[in-house]
Amino acid sequence: MGDHHEEQARQAVERFRDSLDDTARDHISAAQFEDLQQLIQQLLSRERSHIADLMAAIARSLRSGVDIPEIGL
Repeated sequence: MGDHHEEQARQAVERFRDSLDDTARDHISAAQFEDLQQLIQQLLSRERSHIADLMAAIARSLRSGVDIPEIGL
């Protein structure tokens, strides 16, 4: 999934870069654009992790409500 986040971050930075006029673009270094891309990737990963934690909590909640019949072994 990291590649997916990397691609999403790259596209976001490209769209941002394209939205800037030449003067603004000239004031932002390639390293700063790379830092922005890494920040976006990290945020996407954190959000994915948070969603996974929420899904796990939902699964636990659903399992706790399931009656498990005893088969008397």
